[in-house]
Amino acid sequence: MIRLSAIKETSVICSTVKRLFLVNVSLILLYLLVGSGLKGAEPEDEVTVYVVDYPRLTVSQFQKAFPKIRLNQVDGPSGPALASRLMAERRAGKYQAYLYIAGQGTHVSVLYTAKALAPMPPAFILPEVKDESRWFKGKHRFVDPETRHSFVFQGHRGLYVSYNTQQARADEIKSWWDLLNPKWKGKIIGYDPTIAGVARNVLWYLYMNKALGAEFISKLYGDKQITLSRDHRQLVDWLAAGKAAVCVPCDDAELASAKEQRLPVDSVTQTLKEGDYIAGGQGVISLITPVPHPHEAQIFLNWFLSREGQSLFQEQSVKSGQRNANSRRTDIPKDVIAPEYRLKDDAVFWENGPNVDQETAEATKLLKGILAKRP
Repeated sequence: MIRLSAIKETSVICSTVKRLFLVNVSLILLYLLVGSGLKGAEPEDEVTVYVVDYPRLTVSQFQKAFPKIRLNQVDGPSGPALASRLMAERRAGKYQAYLYIAGQGTHVSVLYTAKALAPMPPAFILPEVKDESRWFKGKHRFVDPETRHSFVFQGHRGLYVSYNTQQARADEIKSWWDLLNPKWKGKIIGYDPTIAGVARNVLWYLYMNKALGAEFISKLYGDKQITLSRDHRQLVDWLAAGKAAVCVPCDDAELASAKEQRLPVDSVTQTLKEGDYIAGGQGVISLITPVPHPHEAQIFLNWFLSREGQSLFQEQSVKSGQRNANSRRTDIPKDVIAPEYRLKDDAVFWENGPNVDQETAEATKLLKGILAKRP
């Protein structure tokens, strides 16, 4: 039987008695359905989570919620680096990872391809996790080809057009095609889309969006004399100094820092005519197979995707500076998420899927050809 004191320990984010009760009912149910219970969670029981970037701050909170399950947290500098380590361990016969949290790419291109992932829906135990109506657009989102292995828990509106407030206004840019106005020629800068980073997401969006496509990419990157850089800070410095009027894209964190210094920069936050791009950040989670303690893996998964876990994800991530860490859960408070990053139910939106690598490669090939023809 779970003591009241133990129940209270799990409620790390509840501010009212009512919310405390609701969250703990879910956690009690989780223990009952998984079939381990606190008395079954002995010190040797453990869960190992491989995680990249800001979600690690939420992962570390699991130990407070479930003190009798030892958390082994392996932080990685990037998805490719962490996935490479995980696969090297598997080749050596060491099956140490239980769950993997990172951006979309390596879930599909590395782990799914290697058949290292377990189907996730059978592991959903909590009704509030199973219930798709609690998630954006009333459905779970998976990015693997079978749509059942790699679950996307984060989603935010990508803000990819920023501007110098002394040279441009947000209401001048209502469509991506507005960037082709002759007044912007030679006054647009942006991060290099040919390398990994947010600009590659922008390139994919432009390429796949039927209202834009190859014609728009050719005109923007070919005719408009856009200046590219691989230095996020340099781009924002240029924008703030008035060396450019528009940036596609500039880094969110660098822009926020510049705005705090009252420099003349801002982002276009309204939905453009061609629709929103929904980015997942590092917000994809997969169950690894096989694992030594499957119950503990299920407990972590359900806690992490619960209202409690996803509220913590938003709070901890934003506190660390990741302002766009919006959970796809729609039944949790969004106060910590700036309105411009929140998903809009009524907007046309684009999200990449399991073929994103191939599609991005096609777009990159197109762009390189365009750039090669520039004077």
